[in-house]
Amino acid sequence: MVLDIRRNYMDAAILAEIFVDHCYVQGLSLPERPVVVDIGGYIGDFALYAAKHLKARKVVVCEPSPRNWVLLQKNVAQNHFQDQIVLVNKAVTNGEDVMMDVDACDGAQARVSTYGTKRAEPTLIPGVALATLAAEHGLNTIDLLKIDCEGGEYDILQNVPESLLKNVRNIVFEFHEIEGFRQRLEAVYERLRQQGFSLVTRGCLVSASRA
Repeated sequence: MVLDIRRNYMDAAILAEIFVDHCYVQGLSLPERPVVVDIGGYIGDFALYAAKHLKARKVVVCEPSPRNWVLLQKNVAQNHFQDQIVLVNKAVTNGEDVMMDVDACDGAQARVSTYGTKRAEPTLIPGVALATLAAEHGLNTIDLLKIDCEGGEYDILQNVPESLLKNVRNIVFEFHEIEGFRQRLEAVYERLRQQGFSLVTRGCLVSASRA
């Protein structure tokens, strides 16, 4: 596998977490050829991991930042996974467009966000709801929902319709310390437990699997 990355610590560290530490799949039981949704696709790192190592039959990956989007497209194409990986150049939201600091420097592109400290002048970015995304791409079942979107995880998980959530088998998300995050995180924990998920927290990563 060939991946183009920027010459900075962040890009290299993220690749190591995914391909060496297998951070997003630890402790999960996934079926053969899973369906994966990757929210916060960055430069295609986890989408390619899912296609190559998990042998996913379909990966829908969302990435809002134009700088990351260029590398995401290139990495998917040069590894010939266009038939397995569907690229969506939008932010996953409640369906509304959102202001994001997508023009941050290369070293801060992993921290592009609507929340917290802004690293560049915000830009209006198209948004799409998770339910809309699932409907548009025929995702009747999602075997793994991976979310790393710099604070957006709370709204996504709190607002995803129950009719869709019941068809999600595994969730792994990174939580971020935005304003009010402790209460938001507890609310997400409670909702997932009520929906039959068992939770394991490792650092800032939370894995949720159906019991």
